Amino acid sequence: MSNTESSNRGLSRRQFMQAALAGGAASLLTGRMAFALEEAASAPARTPVWIFHGQDKSALMKACMKTIAENGGLGDGARKLTLKVNGAWIRTPAQGANTHPELVDAFLKGCKDQGIAEVVLPEHACAKATESFVKSGLLDATKANGARMIDLQREKSLFKDVELPGGQNLKSARVAADFLETDVLVNMPVAKHHSGASMTCALKNWMGAVEDRNFWHRNNLHQCIADIGTLLRPRWTLVDATRIMLARGPQGPTDEMNRADLLILSRDQVAADAYTASLFPEDIQERIHYLRIAREMKLGAAEMSQLDVRKIEVA
Repeated sequence: MSNTESSNRGLSRRQFMQAALAGGAASLLTGRMAFALEEAASAPARTPVWIFHGQDKSALMKACMKTIAENGGLGDGARKLTLKVNGAWIRTPAQGANTHPELVDAFLKGCKDQGIAEVVLPEHACAKATESFVKSGLLDATKANGARMIDLQREKSLFKDVELPGGQNLKSARVAADFLETDVLVNMPVAKHHSGASMTCALKNWMGAVEDRNFWHRNNLHQCIADIGTLLRPRWTLVDATRIMLARGPQGPTDEMNRADLLILSRDQVAADAYTASLFPEDIQERIHYLRIAREMKLGAAEMSQLDVRKIEVA
């Protein structure tokens, strides 16, 4: 063997080892990247929840309606919209027992801009509706925009018997027809403390859509709150968290208020409730059992880790 051949063969071995080491590192890196991409692809997508912050309620709602329009809107060709507000109590807007009328006013104006021809607001109030609708400011806001509040205390014929798919305790109910027969359903609850459920928000707000609320209280309130989510699934949920009653709910009044100046938006009403729960003291959060039940029933994103929180500051 010549010196030249020996030298070439020795160099080839070194090159081979270097190439092998480089190839191994590249293979390892490629494997890690592939695993990371596979893991990211298999991870469940988080649910968007938009949080609008600001003191001007009309501006909050305008920003919210813009986001709605940019994310699917109110539905192609939708003409009739049914809006579920909370107008259950004879309280002023500042007391936080009902959905704030300024938000409702701006929402109704936004509906016109998005082509909605008819908006109805059915409500089975807890107090006398003829007084709660007036004192809350909701009746004036509704009339000013050509919409119609419906007093379900009087209009008993509007309730229809329906079965709840997947309901565990609440297997059937008499529900106001407008919530079932509409082009688009929107839920606009007010966030507040509740003596029985700890928090009332989106899912609990549907209690004002049914005829027999007492059944819920007699048959595991938290389970019934989750059960209604198997039937009533709004296109959008907008939570009025501009001021949050932290005690003596659901009607108050109380001085214990969180003046958060927030409007919360999501396509997932469970996600809206989950984020809203984070605005309450920890001892209240721990008692909101219906969120755990909703998670077990796979009704929506019930944990903060499942949310894609998008915060928007509104001047």
